[in-house]
Amino acid sequence: MAGSKECAYIEMQKKQLNPEILNTALLDEIAGRLFEILKIQKEEQSFGAVEAIEKFTITSQKNHITRINPWMSVTLINDGPDSVFAIVNTEKSFDEHEVMFGETATVDMHRPIIKDVLLWCRTGETAVVRIVGTR
Repeated sequence: MAGSKECAYIEMQKKQLNPEILNTALLDEIAGRLFEILKIQKEEQSFGAVEAIEKFTITSQKNHITRINPWMSVTLINDGPDSVFAIVNTEKSFDEHEVMFGETATVDMHRPIIKDVLLWCRTGETAVVRIVGTR
């Protein structure tokens, strides 16, 4: 009986993995995750570019302004004479925000994901809006 227990123990030891192999696999997993974190961190870094766009005259007809290179933040400056309504990232956002005459509104996403801005006024009203984006 004692001999069969010894054989079973020896057989079990043969099946165990070498700790060095396990350590290597674990380090490889950690390195892969760190690489993914580094990639995300790079995406979130600002280029330091401030892009001022010319003034837009906004009417009741919706004006859709799209971006090739997404912004991290966008600032809307309403020079009036009336209020303007805005939706930032129309693919994901549905809430409209009113920017009244003389107001400045900023949306900061902390990463470059702002792809578009939709602007319009009430029927019969107009506003001149300046847009400044950062990437």
